[in-house]
Amino acid sequence: MGGWMLDQIGDGEFAGWGASPLTLRQAVIERLRDAIILGMLKPGELLRDTALANRLGVSATPIREALGDLAAEGLIEIEARRLKRVTPIDSKAMADLFLVQGELWRLGYVWGMPKVGRAGQSELEAAISHYRVALSKDDALGAIRAGHAFHTVFITASGNGELLRSTLDRRSLIARFILLHGRETLSENGLQLHEAMLGAFREGAYPEVLSHLDRLTRRLFQLATAAGSTAKPQSKKVA
Repeated sequence: MGGWMLDQIGDGEFAGWGASPLTLRQAVIERLRDAIILGMLKPGELLRDTALANRLGVSATPIREALGDLAAEGLIEIEARRLKRVTPIDSKAMADLFLVQGELWRLGYVWGMPKVGRAGQSELEAAISHYRVALSKDDALGAIRAGHAFHTVFITASGNGELLRSTLDRRSLIARFILLHGRETLSENGLQLHEAMLGAFREGAYPEVLSHLDRLTRRLFQLATAAGSTAKPQSKKVA
């Protein structure tokens, strides 16, 4: 199993991005997604349904279903003869992704900022608070989730479902890249950038908000480009 640690799924013990109760299939998806994002299942690692099922204490059926869903998110590659592996990190593809996502986020902000009401502002403040707590606990994944929650407030407020789906569908790929290659962005400076965005938004300084957002997405693009120049061969282990 490559030495990675992943608790079995017990009755009613479901963890994940959301707070609502999850089905077994959803719980398996969440556990495997987090294992990939955190690098416990490494880029390029081959996956076997039965081994994963035994590790999680479930049947092979929810494992197969979960791997199919994670393939749709870009985290899993299903190759010839149904071989499955964790998608290797392609720095050029990630740079392209950040260019596209940066434009989509910007569009979401442009459309969404005028529509964010009091409830949305409370969500923004909560996201900042969660970011701060995550940093104090050295919880990198928690900080990423808080950042995603912050940006999603504006994109959701845009009222464009296709735009929201197009950004949510790639959040796991982005989270994995940041954890493996961009942890330096999860810092006090990163928190201050989000606080500056919130402050500018409260003042109605929309161009300033967009300027901060552009700075953030430009930094992610630069990290992807830099990762490409120092890329190492991907792991071929089997889980």
